[in-house]
Amino acid sequence: MNRAFAPIVGLVCLGNFGISAGCTWSPPLKVGLGVEGGGSGTAGGEGGRGSVDSGAGGTGVPFDAAPPPPTMDANCGATRTVTTRLPPDLLLVFDRSGSMAADPTTGRNCTPAATCPSKWNQATAAVNTVVAGSQTTTRWGLKLFSTNGNGCTVAPGAQVDIGLNTAPAIAAALGAAGPAGSTPTTMAMTLAGDYLASLTTPNPRFIVLVTDGQPTCAGGNGNGDDSPAAIAAVAAQSTRGYPTFVIGVATASDAMATATLTQMSTAGTRPRAGTPNYWVVNNTADLVSALDLIGTQVASCSFVLASLPPDSNNVVVLADGKIVPKDAQPSDNGWMYGTAMTSITLTGTYCQDVMNGVTTDVEALFGCGGITPVP
Repeated sequence: MNRAFAPIVGLVCLGNFGISAGCTWSPPLKVGLGVEGGGSGTAGGEGGRGSVDSGAGGTGVPFDAAPPPPTMDANCGATRTVTTRLPPDLLLVFDRSGSMAADPTTGRNCTPAATCPSKWNQATAAVNTVVAGSQTTTRWGLKLFSTNGNGCTVAPGAQVDIGLNTAPAIAAALGAAGPAGSTPTTMAMTLAGDYLASLTTPNPRFIVLVTDGQPTCAGGNGNGDDSPAAIAAVAAQSTRGYPTFVIGVATASDAMATATLTQMSTAGTRPRAGTPNYWVVNNTADLVSALDLIGTQVASCSFVLASLPPDSNNVVVLADGKIVPKDAQPSDNGWMYGTAMTSITLTGTYCQDVMNGVTTDVEALFGCGGITPVP
């Protein structure tokens, strides 16, 4: 069957989700495609002809045959592209305010603090379980707020830097901390984004905000409601390329917290399906389930592009040869760019098909010069 190819700058081959060479197709010829060749084309294969550039004759490929092997093409200054499937960066922005000492069932602080079923103890147990089970496939990091359990103070950086195999360090940091202080969510989110921006790795980056209620510290006042600023801070990080998953610890009966966290989840561009649109957890098992689901969503469908597309608006993504639409919203079915357009992430049913093994081949085609890539 005839299959014509428009001039394409890059064909990024992610077949079988392994590491493979990306490639660029030379423009099509009416009779055949000469590969790695030149001269008169006397060495062209049956039905084909060689390139007109100097050098040895090309290996011709009949026009009705399958596409030729990849060959470098300098039409748009393209460089060879290598692709890999990347583990995601997940930064836990974890609330350690004094209210985390309460029993989620009774709402009252419980004793002894080390063993009672407080929100803090149940949440840290869940985090330790999930991180230990996924630390070889997800790059986890930890940022506590407040930093030292002292009022509204939040320091730059992270208590545990993002990386693989960070479970012991995260468990140690949580074990050395405890519930105290206020809830400076705005500053925590802003500095979390600053920390992620300082990373030089190409991995897709996300924030997981775990909190038990209203943001405080407006104007430096530990009791001052800071909800509008905190919602804006979450939105700002999404704009920077760091979407936020919002988890509320025992917040279902708190109408003000529910309203704020709902707006945060919308601003974070990773809402949960249903009402409310953020994860509500009341115990260790709930939080383990939420973190597992979040990890699945971000871990299974992200692929790095080792070179940037020459025209970010002229890219076609294929799943098993079929065009995947570009997302208008992250909750749609399709694909979207990761941080700085160095990766792509499949979403919705396309992601589910990858995770379930229905889709086995993913490609990204780069076009240039106003010519749209043709699969």
